[in-house]
Amino acid sequence: MLKRLTQQLARTTLLLMAAAALLVLSSCEDSTKERGIDWQPPANRSLPMGFEAAENVPPYARAWRMPPGFRGFPARWNARVRTYLEEELRKTRAIIEEEETRAAATDSTEAPNARLLFARAEEDKIRSRIAMGDYLVFLEERDLPTHLVWQDGHHQPELGDPAAIKGGSLRLALQRTFPNTLRVFGPNSNNSTRRYIYDDIELPLVRIHPQTRALIPGTADRWAVSPGGKTIYFHIDEKARYSNGDPLTTRDFVSSLFLRTSPYSAEPFYTDYYLSNFARIAVYGNNVMAVTLPTPRPYSAYYAGTLPSACTRFYAEFGPDYPTRYQWRAVPTTGGYAVDAEGVTMGSRIMLTRVKNWWAEKRRFTRYSCNVDHLVYSFIAEGAKIRELFRIGELDVISARDSDYWYEGLEIPPVHAGYIQRVRFANEWPRNSFGFHLNCVSPLFSDINARLGFHHALNVQAVINTLFRGDFRRGSSYFSGFGPFTDTSLRALPYNPEQARRYFAQAGYSVEGPDGILQREDGTRLRVLVSSRIDPIYAAAMNILREDAARCGLELDFEQLDDTIFYLKVKNKQYTACIFSWGFPPPVPDASPYFLSQYAVDADGKPIPGTSNITAIADPKLDQTILAARAATSMQDAIVAQHAVQQAIAATACWVPGWSSGFWRFAQWRWLRWPESETTHFCPPLYYDPLDSHLYWIDPQIVEETQRARSRGERYPEVERDIPCPPATPTGASRMTPTKKKTDDITTP
Repeated sequence: MLKRLTQQLARTTLLLMAAAALLVLSSCEDSTKERGIDWQPPANRSLPMGFEAAENVPPYARAWRMPPGFRGFPARWNARVRTYLEEELRKTRAIIEEEETRAAATDSTEAPNARLLFARAEEDKIRSRIAMGDYLVFLEERDLPTHLVWQDGHHQPELGDPAAIKGGSLRLALQRTFPNTLRVFGPNSNNSTRRYIYDDIELPLVRIHPQTRALIPGTADRWAVSPGGKTIYFHIDEKARYSNGDPLTTRDFVSSLFLRTSPYSAEPFYTDYYLSNFARIAVYGNNVMAVTLPTPRPYSAYYAGTLPSACTRFYAEFGPDYPTRYQWRAVPTTGGYAVDAEGVTMGSRIMLTRVKNWWAEKRRFTRYSCNVDHLVYSFIAEGAKIRELFRIGELDVISARDSDYWYEGLEIPPVHAGYIQRVRFANEWPRNSFGFHLNCVSPLFSDINARLGFHHALNVQAVINTLFRGDFRRGSSYFSGFGPFTDTSLRALPYNPEQARRYFAQAGYSVEGPDGILQREDGTRLRVLVSSRIDPIYAAAMNILREDAARCGLELDFEQLDDTIFYLKVKNKQYTACIFSWGFPPPVPDASPYFLSQYAVDADGKPIPGTSNITAIADPKLDQTILAARAATSMQDAIVAQHAVQQAIAATACWVPGWSSGFWRFAQWRWLRWPESETTHFCPPLYYDPLDSHLYWIDPQIVEETQRARSRGERYPEVERDIPCPPATPTGASRMTPTKKKTDDITTP
C-alpha cells in the first residue's frame, strides 16, 4: 500500500513538473512575443492619469493619460532645473571671481580673457533663465500673446515631382553589423543604423527647405517667433499622426521629456540635452506650445523645433526594465515609413513599409515623397558580395564613392548595356573637419612657425591626384558646406619646400642633417609622429606625404591605433599630429567646444584632458571672434561673425586641411527614377546622400521592360549622369541647370 502510494505520488510529482515546465515554456514564448517587434501597445485608457484631480493644471492636461511614473514629474523636474541653474550660477560666479582676482593681482591692462568673458555671458544667461520661473508650465490657449505673427513657409518651392509613382520596393545594402536594439533612446540606441530607420524618417516640428534654406512645416503647420527671438510658438498640425494612428499632441513632447530624462532610460545624454538647449517649455493646449531657447540665435525656430516627441501610448509599459523590455519594439514615427515587423529578419534584414493613409501624404512639401512601398535594408559585411548582388539586380542602388569601383569596378556588362546607370550628385552639406590636427601644447607645435612649416610640407594635392584620381578637392575652411556661413575665400597653404624650410628655420630647425632632415643646433631632429585610426587609405596617403615631406627637411612617422585607443589619445591631447575629423550638424556652425581657450588649458597652462579642443589652441583673438559669433542674433551678423571665426582658426595654423569629395557617387538600375519638375531637378543639394530625400520612385513599367530587354539581350545607351549644384537664388525657385545625358531609348544588338 505504501509502495503504491509512493509510486502515485512520484507520478503526480512528475506530472506537476511537466506542467510547470510547459507553463515556463509558454510564459517564455509569451514574454518573447511581448517584447518582440510585433508587440502592440494597450489602449490609451490603460495608462494612468497624469495628474491628480486637485492639481492646478488646465482641463486639457488633467485629461492626459501618461506613462507609468509620470505623476508628479513636472514639479520634480522644475525643482531639478532650479537646483541645476543655482549650481551653475555658483560655479560661474566662482570662475568670474577667480579671474577678476587674477587680473587684479597682475595689474594687467590686457582685455579680459575668454574664460572671464564666457563666464560673464553665462551668468547673464543663467540669471535670465532663473527669472523665467518654472521650466515646464501648463497654460490655457487664451494666455497666448496677441502680437504673434504666424509663419507657414508655404511660399517656398515645392519638393519632388507630381509624376512620381507610388509603389514598389527599394532594395539596399548596409555594410555594417545588425543593430542590437530598435529603441530610439537608451543604451546602444545611437547606432549607425538609427538614421535609416528613424532619424531620416521622423518629421520634426519644422524643417529646413533643402534648396532655399528657409523654414518649412514639419509636424507644426505654423510657428511664430517672439520679438526677442528666444521664444518660438508652434501650432501642431491637428492631422499629425504617428505611424500607429495615434494623434501627435503636446502631450507627446511632455512625455518625451519625462521618458528621456528618466533614470530608467539609462541615457544621461538627454538630461544635459534638455537642460542645455531649452530654457522653458510652455504648453497652451493639446496643439500649441512655446519653446524658449537659452539665448536668441539665427534659425531659432529650427533649433527650438528639435525638441523631440514620443508616442505616449507606446510607452505604456515604461519602467525599470525599459532597456530590455523595449529592446526590439519598433518605435512609431511621424514620417512616411515605419519598421515592418513582418519584414525584419534578426541579424540580416530590416524592412520599412510606407505608412498606410499617412497624415502628410497630400501635404505640400511631402506629397511627392516617400513613394516606394518598402525600403529593404540588408546587412552585408563583405563589399564584394554587395557589388555582386547589385550586378545581378538583387539590389537597386549602391554607393560608388570609391574611385577604383567608380572607374574600374563599374566597367561591367549591365553598365555597358544601359541597365545600370552611374550618377554623380554634387551636394552642399556640412563637411567633416577632416585633416591634420596639430597639438599646440606639444614641444614642436607650440611654435606657430613649426605649424606653418608643417602646412607647407604636406603635399595633400599629390594624395588627391594619386589616390582619388583628382576627383576629391582640398579642404579650406574648418566649417565647409554651411552655405553663406562658410567663408569660401579661404585657401589651404600649398605644398612649398622652400617656404616650409624658411618657417622651420624660424622655429629653430636650421641645420640640415646628412639625410636631408633638418635639426636644431643641439642635434634634435625635425620629426613628427602622425597618429590615426586604422585605415588603409590613411596608410597609403602617408606613404605619399612622407616622401614629399622629406624634401622639406621633415621626417614623418606614422602610427595606426585601435579606434578607442586613438580617440582617447586625441581627446587627452597626448599626440603630436593626428588625422582626425569632427562632424557638424546644419545649419549654423559652432566653434566654441573645439577652439575656446577655456577648453584647451587650465589656469596654469596645463592641457585639459577630455575636451573637444583637441588642438589645445588658446588664442585671445580667436576667443573673441567665437564669443562674437555666439552673441550674433541676426542672420547677417552671424554670417560676418562666422567668417571671422574661420579666418581666425586659419591664422592659428592648428589644422591642416585634408580632402573632401563635394559629391555623392552611386550606381542605380535604370528603373530608379528622380524628379524632373519645375522646382526639383533630381534632388535638392542640401542632402548628403540623395536617397535621404525619399523623393525617388520605382517605375514598374521600366522594371518590366528592362527585365525583358535583359532576357532578350537588347541594349540601351550607356548613361552617366552628372548633377551639379544649382545656382544660389534668394528663393530657390529657379530651375537647376539640366544635366547632359544620353537618352534611354532602347536599341537592339
